[in-house]
Amino acid sequence: MTDTPRLSLPLLAAGQAQKHVTHNDALTRLDALVHLSVASRTQGTPPATPTELSAYIVPPGGSGAFAGRDHQLALYEDGGWTFLVPRPGWQAWVADEAEHNLWTGTEWRRDSPLSSLGAESWGVNATADATNRLAVSSDASLFNHAGSDHRLKINKANAGATASVLFQSNWSGRAEFGLAGDEDFRVKVSPDGSAWHDALGIDRASGAVALPGSPWAAGENLLVNGDMAINQRGFAGGALAAGAYGLDRWKADTGGANLALSGFTITLNAGAIVQPVEPALWRLSSFAGVKLTLSVENLSGGDLSVMVGSQSGSIAAGAGRRSVTLTPAAGDAGMLPIRLSPSSGAVSFARIKLEYGPLATAWAARPLSLEQRLCRRYHARFSGQLLIDAYQAAAASSRQAIVLPVPMRATPAVSFTVSSEINVQGTDRGVVAQSAESAYAYVTAQALGRVRAAFDAIAFDAEL
Repeated sequence: MTDTPRLSLPLLAAGQAQKHVTHNDALTRLDALVHLSVASRTQGTPPATPTELSAYIVPPGGSGAFAGRDHQLALYEDGGWTFLVPRPGWQAWVADEAEHNLWTGTEWRRDSPLSSLGAESWGVNATADATNRLAVSSDASLFNHAGSDHRLKINKANAGATASVLFQSNWSGRAEFGLAGDEDFRVKVSPDGSAWHDALGIDRASGAVALPGSPWAAGENLLVNGDMAINQRGFAGGALAAGAYGLDRWKADTGGANLALSGFTITLNAGAIVQPVEPALWRLSSFAGVKLTLSVENLSGGDLSVMVGSQSGSIAAGAGRRSVTLTPAAGDAGMLPIRLSPSSGAVSFARIKLEYGPLATAWAARPLSLEQRLCRRYHARFSGQLLIDAYQAAAASSRQAIVLPVPMRATPAVSFTVSSEINVQGTDRGVVAQSAESAYAYVTAQALGRVRAAFDAIAFDAEL
């Protein structure tokens, strides 16, 4: 053996001449390696004017005298560079980082975070990795104040990123709170780590709180007949011409529409459907600048394109309640059209809801009688036949008052058919709306005697 096994110090040989040279060389290496300090571990080129104190850890890809010496210790002694291959466990103080570094056998890495640069990863009774740079395995963790306050900060890169705290059971997510994909605070839960349900949401702008999973806390639906349960016109599904109403409060857009209804599931095969929303119904002058969320249940077949006034967005297909939040622009004053259309192909969904704020809350149907009254504010059908049968002088009229079921949005247009008539003066019979609340039917006699007219399919229309 000519060198020591650990530090590779040269040994004196029996009968060796000039033993002092070998001995001094060993002392020089001990001087360098004991309390080892290097100038840098990132400088790949030897310094132009080294001194006897010059020492470096050669980084990968070194050049000049450092070429091919990756990770070795470079010591300048006796006018030249000496290179030593480190052994696992060797430590060195790196001056330009103000850090202790440890050779693991494959890399030099920081031994402890002693400066503001910190450690690249840190494990406490656990193994840290590239994703979990800090890993702690412990019964508890304590973050204490240093004087008075202590604040834990979780920062994200942008609005669409996530800054949250996730709770897991056997490495499967069960609950999470924070800013998840937007900038409103949410608490959500999961039964399996895959499907997630919002339990609580707080609007960052107003502080308004929503409980999306609690039907008793559901927000008011600004749409009328969102589940399309009311069908005064008897629309059986299929094609709707441009501007024509089918199921109550829903009409075809300018290009027409084709839709079907099975239970509460709407299948929109083509075109677009529109509901004009009247601000006055909700005691508003305008929806401009009001954040609104439109949602549907169990969207399948593709994404759903949505327009709220002039603002557009889309709802991604998926189970459960799916939503998009849009804020009508300043120009979206007055009546606000809500437009739904398939992004491509046919889509199916149920229970359409429009509500205030940035969060979709649970569906909660209004009582049927109330929903009917809301529908009849815009369109009302007279049930059965209205008959005027009287004895009247020639050219004299008989009238019958009609009280509309609810006050309508405006004085309505009237349509009707006449199934039978006797002694009517020409076509001088009909149904006339006097106001948003009342109308009358009348008939004028052709000659003295019995005059009769039967009115069917009477409809009052004040749609937007």
